[in-house]
Amino acid sequence: MRRPQPGPRSESWLPEAVQPIEIRGPQGMQISIETAAGWSPVQAAPLRMGLVVGQPYRLRITGIPQQEGRELFPSIRVLAKLAAPPGTAWRFPVEIVLDEEDLTLALAGSHVRRVVYSACDPDLPDVTPEGWFDVHPGDDCLDVASTLGDPVAEVIIGNRLPTDLVGVSWLEGGQ
Repeated sequence: MRRPQPGPRSESWLPEAVQPIEIRGPQGMQISIETAAGWSPVQAAPLRMGLVVGQPYRLRITGIPQQEGRELFPSIRVLAKLAAPPGTAWRFPVEIVLDEEDLTLALAGSHVRRVVYSACDPDLPDVTPEGWFDVHPGDDCLDVASTLGDPVAEVIIGNRLPTDLVGVSWLEGGQ
């Protein structure tokens, strides 16, 4: 049974369904996002952009330290919109940090999944001094984040190249 998916429920995307995000990473990291017309121009991190809540997006990450010429294609999905005072949403983006360790693990073939959450009690300190932690094997990071606050974004990084699905026989019911 699938858990309910966050985000807009209708086909008409309203401006209030867009959440500003900021993607940061190691020095030299560059980002582009897949669009209907192809890949956007490459931009240096940190990068701010507005994403529709509930929609998955694919990124292209290049300029990874000590990994010249290699690239990753993570997916990112905003799960909820932050409650910022009117007119200040761009001052309070969801911060997504792709650290060098995560990128290196993904390039080595690991599957890295991170969930960003907004703490229930802003007066309590972070769970760890680094502000992040790994969940135990078998635990779902989205479920763990839900016990600590409100999940607002999910990032999945793996070393898989995107493929063009046009003409793939299994899409047409073939074997």
